[in-house]
Amino acid sequence: MTQTQQEQLPKNLTLHVGNEASLLERPDHSTQQTELVLAPVELHRRNIQRRLRESQTPKTSFQFSDPTTVGKQLLDVAGLPTTTVDRIDRLSMIRSILSDEDVSIASPVVPSEPQSVEQIRTEIEAVTGFHPERLDIVQDVVGGLQAPIDADGAELLDAAVSIEQALRQVTSTSTSVSDVAFVRRAAREVLATDGAIWEDAFPDVERVSLVGVSSVPAAYIDLLHAVLASVAVPVHVHFRRGTGSYLTQRASELFDVASPGMVVFES
Repeated sequence: MTQTQQEQLPKNLTLHVGNEASLLERPDHSTQQTELVLAPVELHRRNIQRRLRESQTPKTSFQFSDPTTVGKQLLDVAGLPTTTVDRIDRLSMIRSILSDEDVSIASPVVPSEPQSVEQIRTEIEAVTGFHPERLDIVQDVVGGLQAPIDADGAELLDAAVSIEQALRQVTSTSTSVSDVAFVRRAAREVLATDGAIWEDAFPDVERVSLVGVSSVPAAYIDLLHAVLASVAVPVHVHFRRGTGSYLTQRASELFDVASPGMVVFES
């Protein structure tokens, strides 16, 4: 990664393509968990732990977790609810929403099966986090496609936003539509408290590493962005080799949004 690219990133953020060996070289015999290792995929987390065992490297200084669990921990500290709708209940809700004549989601390009509608919702959630700036960018991209793909894409995007909004309306105010919502809300709370809830939840953490990612959902970016903006802790992101070069080139764009964790809906 060039110095110019690094200068375009938030302060204290370093990107790597692979290079997880450097992560394995850092553990010491400290009894405090000074490094928070975020591995979204459990298998990857286990692989790192296995490599530490095989090399007889102490791992007491590592705290292993994932962004969703960290989001929940932060919300617990803030005294906010952390209940969520599981996928089966969410599909049942979507089925009811699709049959509701007052909800305008039906379209020739929008699937009628709840599973397919949920897939569209989760894909748009991953790319945009339902952040208004990212949604505007996707809308601009879709609008620049050739007909009829542009119109179909716009309808799918609108359907994803509409189904998310409808799900929010049928759930209680203390229940989140999905686990990803924990991460978004946690990002907002880190900013709102100027990092206080982070320091309460992770008082000994001196470094954060996100590992084993071939793509990074927008909500994860927003959480890291909020931490970098509020807490003097370095963050390292280890991309996988296959997509790492591309993602490092786009990283500054991923972080270039105001109010990380914001959504287009009333929170």
